[in-house]
Amino acid sequence: MSRIRFEYLFIILTVFYIGTLLQLLYYPLHSSFAHPNLRQLKYEVKGLEKLLQEGENEIASLRKKLGKIEKKSTSIKRAVQPYHMSLSRKFEQSLERPSDDGWPHQIPVLVFICNRPKAIYNHLKKLLRYRSSVEKFPIIVSHDCDDSSVKEVVEKFDTEVIYIKHLSSRNAHITVIPEHKRYITYYRIARHYKLGLSYVFDKLNHSSVIITEDDLDIAPDFFEYFSATRPLLDADKTLYCVSAWNDNGKAYLIDKKQPELLYRSDFFPGLGWMMTKELWDELGPIWPDGFWDDWIRNNTIRKNRACIRPEISRTGMTTEGKKGASKGLFFTQHLAKIFLSEVFVNFTKLNLRYLIKDNYDRAFLKQVYSAPLVSSAELLMEAIILGNDTLRIQYTTLGNYLQIADYLKIMRDFKDGVPRTAYLGVITCFINGARVYIAPDWNIWSGYNPNWEASSE
Repeated sequence: MSRIRFEYLFIILTVFYIGTLLQLLYYPLHSSFAHPNLRQLKYEVKGLEKLLQEGENEIASLRKKLGKIEKKSTSIKRAVQPYHMSLSRKFEQSLERPSDDGWPHQIPVLVFICNRPKAIYNHLKKLLRYRSSVEKFPIIVSHDCDDSSVKEVVEKFDTEVIYIKHLSSRNAHITVIPEHKRYITYYRIARHYKLGLSYVFDKLNHSSVIITEDDLDIAPDFFEYFSATRPLLDADKTLYCVSAWNDNGKAYLIDKKQPELLYRSDFFPGLGWMMTKELWDELGPIWPDGFWDDWIRNNTIRKNRACIRPEISRTGMTTEGKKGASKGLFFTQHLAKIFLSEVFVNFTKLNLRYLIKDNYDRAFLKQVYSAPLVSSAELLMEAIILGNDTLRIQYTTLGNYLQIADYLKIMRDFKDGVPRTAYLGVITCFINGARVYIAPDWNIWSGYNPNWEASSE
């Protein structure tokens, strides 16, 4: 019973007893029914006073019990509060110190296109609208297909973009094993990526590149985000990319009040991402014939390296994404629902070195494993309703993880045993005002299990 209910009960009892007293005083004077004598009246008044006192004592007792409960609750909150600060809050003092004006060198934007004239027109308009510097962010459009309408659209942008045309993959005589003939599109895409990246790194000799596709929308601080995070790729060799995408970035799974919050992720997100020439020099010579994105997520290629990803996505999927190679399979249920950030964050004025592994891991794990543990997804939701602002739910088996994922409506699939957005086995989301960590038992967790597989549906 809440404190408000106790006060309400007290008021009701008080009004009742006062009313009774007034009646007792009123009847002897104005009614045919009267008390035989004043002594009897005093006796009854004392009886009522006794009842009133007993009511007050009962309320006081209930208040005392409530006070103990509140004291215990406050004690628990104080005990865990130091560890429940978000990473951005935890490093608040650092964040207030400007680092620099971002990456000082050029970072070209490489846009891959094929046969969607409307998509490339809208995408280029957005890039030009939000581009902060023509010199710093040259836009290179890489065209693989022989679609004249797409070429005409790009040429309308004249000198604002650089247009490169490759021999169409349809005329490149790509060979695939018979059982992969239905996946020919993925082989064409892998070839196109290799040609485009080779042009940027091997021919133009840029030190890094931001990679997009024509079906992506971008946030106002898209360029600011990549400029600010680019130094991290040189400072920390355990990082191999920066992505603008959050796979669990649906509106009901993110904290919209923390647009500046960034994470490390063992899962390569793609969909608007940045890589360095150093990584290309490593991967270019062994670039796969097909399924390049699954390949780059394999730990033989990833080598336990991580990517940076945001709490709130800096890229979103346009309706043109429905027409992609595989995106139509789950476009409506997932891709189209990713929330695109609408707030401009001055990332270049923030100190992002908290994302470097030596700074990040200890703080992150302490934050996760100090959070109160609940034993089931149902109890998790009950705890959120009761006002808990940080919670942890533990998984130990594949089936256990999938149950939690399905209940919380986060992505449930894996790549080489890594769940989407996971870092050190931990997936985080934000539900009804509470930070939630889906985490393995740290005492027994020995790394990702490549045998863990599940569909995205």
